[in-house]
Parts: sequence; C-alpha cells; structure tokens
Amino acid sequence: MRTPLLQWLSLRIRIVCAGVLVVSVFLPPFVPRAALSAEDASIPTPQFLFVEEGFLMKTSSLGRQGERMAYGEGIIHKVKAGEHIDAIARQYGITLDTIRWTNSLTPGAPLQTGQELIILPVDGVLHTVRRGQTLGRISQLYDVPEDQISRQNRLKGGFIVAGQPLIIPGGKPLVSSQTAIASDTSSLHFIDRLPQREIQLRLQEQERQHREAIKGALRPREAAAEPTLGILQMPCNNCFYTQYYHPGHYAVDLQTRGGGPVFASEGGTVIRAENKGWNGGYGLVVEIDHGNGLVTLYAHNKEIYVKAGDSVERGQQIAWMGATGLVYGATGIHTHFEIRVNGVKKNPLLYLE
Repeated sequence: MRTPLLQWLSLRIRIVCAGVLVVSVFLPPFVPRAALSAEDASIPTPQFLFVEEGFLMKTSSLGRQGERMAYGEGIIHKVKAGEHIDAIARQYGITLDTIRWTNSLTPGAPLQTGQELIILPVDGVLHTVRRGQTLGRISQLYDVPEDQISRQNRLKGGFIVAGQPLIIPGGKPLVSSQTAIASDTSSLHFIDRLPQREIQLRLQEQERQHREAIKGALRPREAAAEPTLGILQMPCNNCFYTQYYHPGHYAVDLQTRGGGPVFASEGGTVIRAENKGWNGGYGLVVEIDHGNGLVTLYAHNKEIYVKAGDSVERGQQIAWMGATGLVYGATGIHTHFEIRVNGVKKNPLLYLE
C-alpha cells in the first residue's frame, strides 16, 4: 500500500520529467563553438588540373585565357607572334593532331598572330550533337565507352541536346577531308549545313570532267545527289530502307523504286570496283576508302562508273542501282550499303541519320 509520502514523490517526479521534455522540444541542441566555421571564411578556388583515371580534367575550361567557363571544355588560346603549333601542343600537353582536328587546320599551314585556337583538355575530338543522336550512338560512332564521354563532359543521366558540343576523349575524326586523304593525314570534316548552290555546281562540273576522263567505263546517266545532313551522304535519292542492320545482315538495304543513281557517301579513293562476276554475292560492287580506317561498300549495282584508284567527291555518282549478285526476285533492286571502321562493320544508321 502506497504511503502519502510515496504518492507525493511520484507526482513531483512526473512533473519534472514533463518539464524536461517540454524544454528539450523548444531549445536547440548544444554545439561547441570550436565546431562552428567562421562566417566570413573564404575558400580559395583551385587552379590546378584534376587527374581521374588517366584523363585530365581542367577546373578552368573553355573561354578566354584565364576566364572560367563550363566544366571540361578546355580553353581558347590566342596565338602570339612567332608561335608554332608544336610549341602550343607541348604547352598544353596534347598532340598536334588534337589541335588540328579541333580547329580544322591543314598540316603545314602557318598560324596567324591573334588567331584563336580551341584547346581541349584531353587528346580527342570535339563533336557537336546532331538532332536524334543519343549518347549511346555517339559512343558507337567513336568506339569510346559511354562512361568516359559522360565523365569527361560531366553529363547527368546521359542527357544531351542537339547542338551541344561534346569532348570525345581519345576519339578520332570520323571522316577525312579530300585534302587530308591526299597528304596521308587526318582533318576533321563534318557536313553541318546544305552546300551552297555555287559549291553544288562546282562539284557537278568536277563530276562531269571526271566521267569524261574515265576510259573503258560506262557513261553515267545524268543525276545529282540531293544533299543530306548526316555525317555521311545518303547514297541514293528518294530511297527508303528495305532491310536494316541486324545479326547476319551487317548493313542496310536502300531502294529507289525502279532503280536509280548511287552516290559516294563521302570523298575518298576507290579501292574496289568489280564490273562483273558474283563477288561473294555482292555482284557489281564498289568500295571507297575515306581515310581514318573508314570504308564504305555499295553492292548489287547494275552499272559502275568508276574504277580502282579513282578519287571521288561526296555526292558524286559512282554506280546505278541494280540486282546483281545474291538478291531475291524482281523486288531485289536495291543498294546494299556497308560501313567498316578498321575492318569492323558498323550500323550505317549511325552515320546516315
């Protein structure tokens, strides 16, 4: 049986506990003063390079010399009087080719005082995202892992937009210009807009002169390529896909109803032009070497207008669509179009779309 004293003590203890609980709810916890940072303490901005798994990532990126811009884009270097490209390459620790590819410089061309050069933070190329491209497709184009591209450009969730420049670490230009092919070097060459009419007329005149110079070859039927905006030119006009790239068919089939001209997808040198025979099912076939290990193949032609050793331009007529070799039925008239990079067959959609 509880005595009056115990009841009085129990009541007082309950009151004290309730009071402590109320106070703890409304008062902040105690933090030692030494643990607090000074309000006006300044943190110096680092001015050095980070190295992550072999890739240099600059904290100060693309902009005027010394000006901070977006992460990982490099800087713009203004050429001084008497400065040479090899000295600039040594200064920034990148190769001559990287500077040339990024700035579309031809080998041996002198630099001009005051000329501005884009200097990437790593060896590689600068790629401008095209409409419809994904990070995965860009990765396949350059044979560079997605995670390396994403890390170098600080992409979140692989999200990219058309027109966005991306550094491709360790990448090489997809297509060489005709000048670079002749000099056995590489130069970045992308088609970002439709050619002007004067350029089209000049290419047509070159094509006409080239056709007249071919001896013993068939005379091409007059046709001009309709310029397309892919990395490579579509090899036919008004054509549609009849078969896509898949295991067992490492190419795309393109058809113009009733047949039509076949065009070179980019400038290069003809390394194969078979005017007769089965040729492993290809029938009449043309192969063009565009440099940088890129080769295109055009099979099942009815007529061929070039020969091995010829130099061709982007959009130049090289053959007429046919059904030679291994095709199926009357609907077999089409162009079998392959792309090989260093001997490996790639999905042509990555280059055409």
